[in-house]
Amino acid sequence: MKKFSIMLALFSVLFPAAADQPLFAWDLLWSGSWEAEKTLSNRGDLHLRFPVPGLVLRAQAADKRPARAEAFLFTVPKAEDFNGFGGGLYHSPTGSRLLYGVLDEWGLTARVRNPWIRGLPFAENHQPLMADLKTESSSTKMPEAYLYLGSPQFGIFSGFASARFTPLALETNPNPGFGLGIEAQLGNKTRLHLEGLYSERVLPPRKSSAWFSETPPLPERESRLGALALLFTTPGFALSSDWACSETFAWGRDIYGNLGFRFNGTLPAAKNMAASRWTASFAADGAGNRYIGSDGSSPGAGFRSAGKFEWQGPRSSLARFNTSLRAPAIGKDFDRSSTTLYYRFPLRPAGSKTGPGDTAFPLRITRVSLTADRNAVNRDKIIDGLDAKMGLSLHLPFLNVPLGLSLSGSADWLSQWETGAAAPFPYPFTQYPQTFNSAKASGELSWSPGGKLFNIPGSLQLKGKLGYTAAAKKDPQWDTSFSAAVRIKQGRLSVKIASPEFPEKWDYTISWRIEKK
Repeated sequence: MKKFSIMLALFSVLFPAAADQPLFAWDLLWSGSWEAEKTLSNRGDLHLRFPVPGLVLRAQAADKRPARAEAFLFTVPKAEDFNGFGGGLYHSPTGSRLLYGVLDEWGLTARVRNPWIRGLPFAENHQPLMADLKTESSSTKMPEAYLYLGSPQFGIFSGFASARFTPLALETNPNPGFGLGIEAQLGNKTRLHLEGLYSERVLPPRKSSAWFSETPPLPERESRLGALALLFTTPGFALSSDWACSETFAWGRDIYGNLGFRFNGTLPAAKNMAASRWTASFAADGAGNRYIGSDGSSPGAGFRSAGKFEWQGPRSSLARFNTSLRAPAIGKDFDRSSTTLYYRFPLRPAGSKTGPGDTAFPLRITRVSLTADRNAVNRDKIIDGLDAKMGLSLHLPFLNVPLGLSLSGSADWLSQWETGAAAPFPYPFTQYPQTFNSAKASGELSWSPGGKLFNIPGSLQLKGKLGYTAAAKKDPQWDTSFSAAVRIKQGRLSVKIASPEFPEKWDYTISWRIEKK
């Protein structure tokens, strides 16, 4: 008892602000979803907040199992269903954490994993290396131990070091990984961030899928990866770059790299209008054919380049243009493209009426977008597509809350490259005779009247959708869905009924999120 009193007195001296507080505060989260005849997912997350500033202890459990319509929540779980147990200790001021469980990694580790399934690495999307517990159950990833130590600010400098390994596979494939980084604050909103990582893993054997397969059969082999990242930002300019090199036994060595620029500024304000801002971004990345990503996958060779221009006007208006091109390798002709035009209309001026008695025109366009793309990887089956979307707001005189309406339509065509002609143009301009492939149109109506209208605490949101698909050599197909969601201070509950093949097939989904803080 005497020792405990001494420790309590020492704690009150070291943390005087915490001495008069409870031992800990706690937060509890339970979320999940049930889809009839498909899956039942659950996640529980408990946070214990200690009086030491920024110190949090976390425990999490996630499971995913087949669901039966007649059983709903009362299915008996099996041991293998609970593969999402994890926990961690966090220190918020420095970002430090000690974790055990299935991890979700982002930043440099994610960017050098498989670049072709990610968006292009624009400088504004460049995140620092970090990991946290995965919030979904995983049947393919093993639990890992992760340590991240971030330093407080020392003058203009701060830094971090991280380590990761798989405790359950120490003898076969511990999958070690290490990270190190430093950041310098060089002035007002000017910083330089440098980081690197190194990882090892054992890749499983690979078998050829055909006699003359491009990839030969390979034995179990070791693979190593090293990567470096740079990010330099100022108020008007940003530069980012990643470079990674992989070396794999019986496969070879190869690299992946990317580069991104961002320029931004402010346009002079017009009379009685707020100033507008503009941003221009450019990015490119490429990988060799024998590059192995940080997850052990082989993404294959490729090269991409992209540009984006964005203008932010008064009253939250926004205009954006972006285009991207992809080639099978550096120096090869581009054979894929995607281009999008987007505009969000200004909000109504402050103080204007939007409910009963509103004399303005009741229908207002809120946003529009148009996307055009081409996929000419297979020159015997070139696919060109157009996708248009429009958002509207409908103000009816007898409703206090406007109705939201989303309209979308898409169509794609097929064409074939003519032997002896020049390489297909990467953008979807007509070069060869085209044939119709498919088209789809849909409309979604949403209404958020709040809970008072139906005497429900919190807020209420209702949505209904109707779609139609026509395809060459196939029967046309209707689809429809309806959903209702109630949001209160303690969480959210939603119910969705959908028919992807109306009226033969129906799906039922219930999802929930309950919080206690």
